[in-house]
Amino acid sequence: MTAWLLSVVGAGIIGVLVEQLTSRTRLHKVIKTACTYVFLLVLIFPLPSLVQNGVDMESCGISGSEITYDEDILDVTDGAYFSLVASALGSAIAAEGYDADCEVTGSASGDTVIVDGVTITLRGEFTDSSAAVLRVKSLAADYLGIEQSKVQVILG
Repeated sequence: MTAWLLSVVGAGIIGVLVEQLTSRTRLHKVIKTACTYVFLLVLIFPLPSLVQNGVDMESCGISGSEITYDEDILDVTDGAYFSLVASALGSAIAAEGYDADCEVTGSASGDTVIVDGVTITLRGEFTDSSAAVLRVKSLAADYLGIEQSKVQVILG
């Protein structure tokens, strides 16, 4: 199929070039008609075999069974998604009275979201820092629906 597309484009380009080179000659109309017929023949030549055998989509690089994703695009969309999740988590923690920066890492594909880890940096003075760390860890795990072992809290 790719070879056919290339031959159609090639015939069109050659026909236009020949017409332009002969535009001031008496044979211009004859050459223009011949180029048009050649282009049409190249265009319709594979139709009988296409009707008889069907179209081979793999020759064009299209196959329905092998869907691949561009990893760079997925990284950008995952980064943007988890940036929004981290911002929402930071707002939820701020609503509980803590000043924190959040970072969420993971992967998202379709309806499946996997959180690999959460890093929360708490700022401020605490009378009982271990209680604050446990409370924030619990808040984050409950908010995201993950295990507390995936949440790391750093006092900053």
